[in-house]
Amino acid sequence: MIAQACRAVLCAALLAVTGLSGCAMRMEMGAPPQLERLAQLTPKQSGRNDVLLTLGEPRGYGAARLDPDLGRQQVWLYEHTVSAGPDIRLTMLLVFFDGDSYDGYMWFADAINLKEYRGAGK
Repeated sequence: MIAQACRAVLCAALLAVTGLSGCAMRMEMGAPPQLERLAQLTPKQSGRNDVLLTLGEPRGYGAARLDPDLGRQQVWLYEHTVSAGPDIRLTMLLVFFDGDSYDGYMWFADAINLKEYRGAGK
């Protein structure tokens, strides 16, 4: 009798776990980078405070050396990730600094975000 009750509880737990794993749980990290605001920044003239006021607080900081002829540059990372089950959407903006001066940017997006961004500009 106790063995049957234990089996029933175990089966119910397994079904619950299996059912939950089939559900698409949505997670979102960061905020979409304000790409349209980049035009307000001028390389070599805008400073760190200008970038903060224009784009907000970055999700991360670091350094990069993209060209052997250039020194190491400070980099701010703006990232927005949305995942729902196997579907992951990513937009990433890297803002480069030469000392305290804004020096340019690079941004990346997955194919879905790229299509949406192009469509929004029309």
